[in-house]
Amino acid sequence: MSKTLDDRQQFVELRARGYSFSKIAEELGISKPTPISWSQEEQTNKDIQNQRTLAIDELQEKYIMTKRHRIAVFGEVLNRAKAELDGRDLSTLSTDKLITLVIKLSDTLKQDETELELLGEVELPIFQLGEVSKWKI
Repeated sequence: MSKTLDDRQQFVELRARGYSFSKIAEELGISKPTPISWSQEEQTNKDIQNQRTLAIDELQEKYIMTKRHRIAVFGEVLNRAKAELDGRDLSTLSTDKLITLVIKLSDTLKQDETELELLGEVELPIFQLGEVSKWKI
């Protein structure tokens, strides 16, 4: 890889991590106008944003077991509460508390939903089927 391409790749990585143009220029041994110029290119900005998105995805993946466990536990309790609610007479006071629990658990599960956004055309594997699907984002 040529020095210029390597510098541009490092620029994208450093910029995605929040480095200033001055710090990037210092790190790469280039003049400050060079990273400023690179940052004005549409594809470079997409690459920087994608790097940031992947970094967030990496952090989410690191903590995914805790989140999956929480969703599973809340989901099980929600199912039991709904089953109990189905068998209850809705005129009792404790049913009111059970409805409140169902609402709170449902809201908690909705808050754990996460959307990720990659810019441009991205090919992502479908993990269960082993196929590749092309998404336009």
